[in-house]
Amino acid sequence: MRLFRRDARPHEPAAAIAAFWEWWAAEGRASVTQALEDRDPQRVSDALSEAVSAIHPDLAWELGAGDLAQHMLVLSAEGDPELRPLANRWLRASPGIDEAWEYAASRQPAPDVEQIALGLGGREIAFSDVRVGARREGCHLDVLVYHPLFRELEEQVRGQIAFLALDSALGEDDVEAWVGEITPTTEPPLDGFGLSALRSVVRDLRDDNTDADGTPHWVIMEGQGDEGPVMALAQVPLSPTTAPTFDTHVAVLVPYTDLTEQGYPGPGSLGPLRALEEHLGERIDGSGRIVAHQSHRGMRVLHIYVDSTTPAVEQMRAAVEAWDQGRIRVQVTPDPGWHNVAHLRS
Repeated sequence: MRLFRRDARPHEPAAAIAAFWEWWAAEGRASVTQALEDRDPQRVSDALSEAVSAIHPDLAWELGAGDLAQHMLVLSAEGDPELRPLANRWLRASPGIDEAWEYAASRQPAPDVEQIALGLGGREIAFSDVRVGARREGCHLDVLVYHPLFRELEEQVRGQIAFLALDSALGEDDVEAWVGEITPTTEPPLDGFGLSALRSVVRDLRDDNTDADGTPHWVIMEGQGDEGPVMALAQVPLSPTTAPTFDTHVAVLVPYTDLTEQGYPGPGSLGPLRALEEHLGERIDGSGRIVAHQSHRGMRVLHIYVDSTTPAVEQMRAAVEAWDQGRIRVQVTPDPGWHNVAHLRS
């Protein structure tokens, strides 16, 4: 079903989210359910758009079949990292799954992606005709997307169709987490395959880099900076989809006094650094996460993302006061797209 939007006066997000669920419980759920049973969803589109726009006018919504319930209501940030935390706070406040309804904060994979066809200016863009080429680069895939009609379409339209096809095949979150460069092409890729097969490729990549419960693995990286060797560890995937309400980057700059020849932590500093990280992780559990760190010439930078609606930053400032190998600095930056760790994505 197509997405609807409607501009509205912005409200305080937390209050608007609460108001949405109050409206949903009082009348929205029943009216939307009845409209779907009557096969007339357009009847409730204005009311639903108004309720969603009160949270933020740039959020989009869609209705579809559920995976565990009969229907699904989706709020989508449509790739806007500024809105992803808001959509997920809306989901966190939802009443939960029942027989009729479930909810999601990103567009979900289509049950049968190759049955989808888009109408475009008298043409039919059948997703069954899409062919992709995927090249693994580190812990992500760079993807070529081809359709026979791309030769007849403008570059911008080709790009839009390519993104729609991947979102439909993988869902928004997996595209964000596991797909790197997306390139529409007018030539079929060598050894290309369909969108259903791409799901299997991404599933294998995800299984290689996460635990069964989705917990990210960590990778170690080493490189040469302007002032000498740099060593880093980072979670995989290093993506905000793994913690979508953690919208604030906190860089904790920790000096250490026992250095190896390369400038990495020596035995006298490595244990205390690990203990500090464990202590910070415990203090912010549930409201933040250490996602990477890098060490260089006596300084370890901990990259931490936290939920800006919690007291996590203050908790961390208090937790680092006892460090005895120099003065720790804490730098806080709003960063819902996790751009501050882009250099550490593998």
